[in-house]
Amino acid sequence: MSNLGTFSGGGTPSSSNEKFWNGNIPWISSSNLEEDNILKINVSRFITQDAIEKSSTKLCKAPSVLIVSRVGVGKVALSLNDVCTSQDFTNISELKCNQLYLAFQLSKVMKKAANEVQGTSIKGISSSEIKSKKICLPPIIEQEKISSFFERIEERIQTQKKIIEGLSLQKISIVKKLFENKIKFKTDNETQNWERKKLAEISEEHLHKNPDNKYNEVFSVAKHKGVINQIEHLGRAFSAKEILHYKLVYPGDLVYTKSPTSDFPLGIIKQNRTGRIGVVSPLYCVFTPKTYALGYLLHEYFNSSVNTFNYLNPLVQKGAKNTMNINNETFLNGTSILLPMNEEEQKKIYKFLLSLDEKINLENELLTQYENQKKYLLQNLFV
Repeated sequence: MSNLGTFSGGGTPSSSNEKFWNGNIPWISSSNLEEDNILKINVSRFITQDAIEKSSTKLCKAPSVLIVSRVGVGKVALSLNDVCTSQDFTNISELKCNQLYLAFQLSKVMKKAANEVQGTSIKGISSSEIKSKKICLPPIIEQEKISSFFERIEERIQTQKKIIEGLSLQKISIVKKLFENKIKFKTDNETQNWERKKLAEISEEHLHKNPDNKYNEVFSVAKHKGVINQIEHLGRAFSAKEILHYKLVYPGDLVYTKSPTSDFPLGIIKQNRTGRIGVVSPLYCVFTPKTYALGYLLHEYFNSSVNTFNYLNPLVQKGAKNTMNINNETFLNGTSILLPMNEEEQKKIYKFLLSLDEKINLENELLTQYENQKKYLLQNLFV
């Protein structure tokens, strides 16, 4: 590796010196790079020439390969513009091989190196270690063919991500308009009036336990994936050894967990859409809506972090160590929500939203295929 270009590090200009910032030279930190995307750098900060001359940061002339070797170790990106980086980078410029080929090669090499140092006391990978690594370097014509091939795959992946993002934003907009009563579904050629209802009026909490240990699939409740197998979501089981006292969750049930996340500081509310009966911690609130379709709508309503916060904030009392003090009865008797109570209308809305979800899922499956294809080719071409 040491023969493939000029190696340099980076640095961070003093944030207290205003003359160093808001210039026109991109300054990159590890958070500006994306996992598994060497072609994307999300530039958010810029420095001045004065910062380069009077601080530890250095200008990397384009094209250059940026390698995160400390915090966020393993990320790699190709920069086609002159940039500066933080001290968490080892950078290669004045390249003596095809720039894309080297970046794709290093994305595999650094991912492997990052996995090797995980769980150890090592906080990063030194510049000398990177320089000492060996990579396969075919003739330049072959490098160009390989890099062009991977570039097309990468572009396909990024296009697919944009398709999914567009569909997801479209769905968010539709759901918002639905609950603002700006989109209506007619039944018998008539528009039905929606009604404000408390959760306690349209659902029933159940305390069904698992005394015979008949059901052993433990569910987690995740903000993006919803109700999901705990091992699939977290990689291992976190449940108690005995789950006889755990609550049953039937298909269509809604589950409220008080566990906070960054976007949902007071907890999350999701519907069980797995089609299976499982169990959750006895600390969770499990309630059954009057219809599956109504539960589907409530799931979509509480997918909004704003709706969830506005519903829970008047009800939750925070205790010591940020614990959430709210009982299930209080939770179910919060502010009323504007909802369709005509079952035919509920079904129409449910089927419409389901079709959007199925489209998004289909596009996600296609994205997974593209990413697996890229992963397979990286593993087998760069050996």
